[in-house]
Amino acid sequence: ACHGARLQRGGLDLRTPARMLKGGNQGPAFVAGKPNESLMIKRIESHACPPQEQLLKFFVKRPPKSEVETLREWIAAAAPIVDPEPEVVGLQPDPLVTEEDRQHWAFQAPRTKPAIKSIDQLILKQLQKHELEFSPEASRDTLIRRAYLDLTGIPPSLTEWKQWRLSDDPNWYASMVDHLLASPRYGERWGRYWPALAGSADSEGGVSSDPLRAVAWKYRDYVIDAFNNDKPYDRFLLEQIAGDELTDYENAPVITEEIVDNLVATGFLRMGIDQTGSRTMNFVPERLGVVYDAINVMGSSVMGLTLECARCHSHKYDPLPHRDYYRFKAIFQGALDEYDWLSFKNRSLELGTPEQKSRVKQTNPLLKKRLSKLQKSYKNAIAAQQVAMLRQFYPDQSAEEQQETLQALKIADNTRTQRQRILVEKLRIAETMPESEFSQPVQQALQDVASLEQQMSEVQQQMEPPLTIRALWDRGEPSPTYILLRGEHDQPGQQVGPGVPSVLTDGRTPFKVKPPFPEGTPKTGRRLALAQWLTAEDHPLTARVMVNRIWYHHFGTGLVKTLENFGVKGERPSHPELLDWLAIQFVEQNWSIKEMHRLMMNSRTYKQSSHITPAIQQHDPQNRLLSHMPLRRMNAEALRDSILAVSGKLDPTPGGPPDSITVDRNGLVSANATSKGGWRRSVYLQYRRTQIPTMLDTFDYPEMGPNCVSRNVSTVSPQSLMLLNNERVHSLSHAFTDRVRNLLSEDPKQDLGAQIDLVYQLALSRSPSKEERQLGQATLQELEALWKETPEAALDTYCHTILNSAAFLYID
Repeated sequence: ACHGARLQRGGLDLRTPARMLKGGNQGPAFVAGKPNESLMIKRIESHACPPQEQLLKFFVKRPPKSEVETLREWIAAAAPIVDPEPEVVGLQPDPLVTEEDRQHWAFQAPRTKPAIKSIDQLILKQLQKHELEFSPEASRDTLIRRAYLDLTGIPPSLTEWKQWRLSDDPNWYASMVDHLLASPRYGERWGRYWPALAGSADSEGGVSSDPLRAVAWKYRDYVIDAFNNDKPYDRFLLEQIAGDELTDYENAPVITEEIVDNLVATGFLRMGIDQTGSRTMNFVPERLGVVYDAINVMGSSVMGLTLECARCHSHKYDPLPHRDYYRFKAIFQGALDEYDWLSFKNRSLELGTPEQKSRVKQTNPLLKKRLSKLQKSYKNAIAAQQVAMLRQFYPDQSAEEQQETLQALKIADNTRTQRQRILVEKLRIAETMPESEFSQPVQQALQDVASLEQQMSEVQQQMEPPLTIRALWDRGEPSPTYILLRGEHDQPGQQVGPGVPSVLTDGRTPFKVKPPFPEGTPKTGRRLALAQWLTAEDHPLTARVMVNRIWYHHFGTGLVKTLENFGVKGERPSHPELLDWLAIQFVEQNWSIKEMHRLMMNSRTYKQSSHITPAIQQHDPQNRLLSHMPLRRMNAEALRDSILAVSGKLDPTPGGPPDSITVDRNGLVSANATSKGGWRRSVYLQYRRTQIPTMLDTFDYPEMGPNCVSRNVSTVSPQSLMLLNNERVHSLSHAFTDRVRNLLSEDPKQDLGAQIDLVYQLALSRSPSKEERQLGQATLQELEALWKETPEAALDTYCHTILNSAAFLYID
């Protein structure tokens, strides 16, 4: 840190023996063969180096006695060169990987036969081997709802449902799929899956304060735009892995939108947990944790390999030697160098097009002043609210004690005195009281706080986005990379150079790296070489892993069940010929994700009903043969968004900073309404690692540790209780009821049958069956008779029931 590439205090560079002998302002660092006469040893043993005042500033620790003794032995031996220069070490594939290892199906390039023409051909072939046929095609209503929820994550509007239901176009279904793929709602649905693979969140995690990531949303918007524009997947990966190496932005005469997008894309490798912003957590082990997470994200999301298993020793099952892991790590050393580190606070670029800079300069200064005033008022309003609560529930408390309570809130809990803890606990008890028991002054104080929150939100929405980009970029000559014995940072072994897993090469051709720009720029070209290797047309894993992931989201299970593990211990594909054919089609169709949707969704396989017959139960109980369409529960985001859409409270405003969240007195986390009086889609909410919106958390929203490659799907009682009792769900079901009444306001009949029909059409995208209509009418009549004073509550209860039903929660 003090005598390396960036900083050479006293003119001393300790990176090589030659530079040590050259020395600094006080002479050579050592005398070969004479450790006791070496300045380096004297200063270390006297604790003059590193200086006490610099330990935390440069995030270094004093070397232990064992390391000092090793240094003495090295000097006594005349300072021999232990390892060759890094550029000539470890470039050849690992000899521990054999040709037999390379024969594993996933390590061979995809192959297909000219006779294969469709998905259905290969699915039907396997079904008929087991005396099965395709299930009947699902009803038109079912296909409409299935396609909408799969591609957009929200049900069709009443107008859209009627349009497709009544269409006499023989190609109506294909036209509907094309319509959905062209909708901006598509990117909001499918652009949510990819950030989860990157471990994306709006906070750093790792420490209790869980600091916010102010501009993480720019990466989210980049991904949504990429999916909506059908950016070829090979280009998508190229930008995310090496966007900083595609254009020499540091010497570009004009910063273009493409340059900005390329740099925003590199946030893919910056989305994991990063605790190095803390002064006590910014040492080599914590930095390596960030690097290891980035490697894990690359392996699990893009390559389908469990690379992390080779970090401490050679992989127990896959042909991934220990040496290969650190060769792979060396690829990222130029940007993620544990010995030349930038914490997340400093790893950002201030970059924008001329137009963006002009808008920021003209718009933001005045709005910042206004926001600052509102923030001060908000702080005072919170204090007034707390005092009002104390006055109501503790009337005997003096004004001095109230002020003492407010002061105690500013002190960390673990440093409060016993008296301060008691005062704060009294306030916390008051805050958990039911709202119905609050006095008028407390209610007014709560309204003031809510009003100021709304005003601050509106001002923030008016501000131009900051020019800050959370990016990844090479900083110059990287430090040497060593194999870390047992994964311990203080146990370096052999030095290695950059390389990819040997099992995915021919064993003869070295990994070639070429700097992308003229000499003198700080780019190594290592990540660019990796991205180009991954997106080669004959790469055995990249296309297979992605088409398998698309299949998983459409059919509930991948052709390979273990989405992140295509290795020896991963599951073999249920239809290997189909997986290879899809991978080849993907590449041949210019890596188009939308073409993969068309291919899968227009198949007879996708259009099957979910009905299970005795023959299916006998021959295909796990549905690995795809004998029917599986019944799938909506994921957390689709469920929340669908409730908002059905209630008419979905704000379609796209992009920009995330909507803030609120933690109520009971610890429940919910999103704040927008200035339009509704709520935006779940993809636009703020996701702190320690504060996931409660509804999403209840329905299996994943923890990002470091990322999420597949969702758990649980069925537990808190989910039913959430939909049954949650105040927000109740308010949305009220809005749903109002919407039904408003739409029927011009209907002179206003009968129960019309209400039931409309409820089903809005919520379930179908009309009720004869039995469902009769049951609904009987229920409404019974409830209206029971609640004679408030008969309108009957329809409200009925709408709430439908939102709780399996028919609403599941995609048929």
